[in-house]
Amino acid sequence: MSELHHALETPSDSAAAVGRARAQRLLVTLFGDYWHAGHAPLPSGGLVAVLAEFDIAPANARATLSRLTQRGVLERTKEGRRTSYRLTESAWHLLQRGARRIFASTDESTWDGRWTLIAFTLPLDDANLRRLLRARLRWLTFSPLYDATWVTPHDRFDEVREQLSELGISDAVVLRATDLDLLPSGRARLEAAWRIDELAAGYQSFLQRHRELAWKATAGMVAPAQALVRRTEMVNDWRALVGEDPDLPATFLPASFPRAQARTLFLDISQALARPAQQRFEQILWAAEAGK
Repeated sequence: MSELHHALETPSDSAAAVGRARAQRLLVTLFGDYWHAGHAPLPSGGLVAVLAEFDIAPANARATLSRLTQRGVLERTKEGRRTSYRLTESAWHLLQRGARRIFASTDESTWDGRWTLIAFTLPLDDANLRRLLRARLRWLTFSPLYDATWVTPHDRFDEVREQLSELGISDAVVLRATDLDLLPSGRARLEAAWRIDELAAGYQSFLQRHRELAWKATAGMVAPAQALVRRTEMVNDWRALVGEDPDLPATFLPASFPRAQARTLFLDISQALARPAQQRFEQILWAAEAGK
């Protein structure tokens, strides 16, 4: 999932916490996919109605709007009795940065033999900062060699320095190198962090879950009333997969690795349902507002 979606993850496995996290992820996805920077803020009543399509009760939907506002993801505006919401500028940029990877038509399969490595030190008592940095490193395709030493086979030099600056972290070293000698235990440690078998199983499961939807979507057989829910849930599934994938070059992957096939399926569904999903989103949003 994207950096912003990672930040919305909850360490609790209680049903209530999982439900809250799902509602927040859905709302962020809806804003990211169907609202654009510079457009008017979206009315709260309409957003509550849209979330109802995903079986989220009105009280929970309003609580979700409040939580995301408190966390700096949304900003609230009020004109008379009308309350509206929009993404904050920082949240918008995070989502757009994530979207470039989520909706990329190809993976980063070529490799020039160079690695990007980061070593850092964080205050022991700042668990939130540690969680945020790890989430953002994961999203940038880094994997941990050791607790505070992470590596990726992609050029992330500028991007990781940007993330360190955003988080106010100055005690770190970032370098690019070709001479990275992984001794047997170090190689095993990195391969364990990559979890290639788990990733392959995740992509295979994605293909199985959404193959029928792909066929119906490309054949024009998904009703407009269903397009918004089916597409948004599928995008969230894909975002979660991509967020856990270090996007390894082909040289590190088995020939049967199903990522390319899953990506094609995802893009086919996403493109086929984009227009009816957008229309359904706007229909629900403004119908609820007009009905007040």
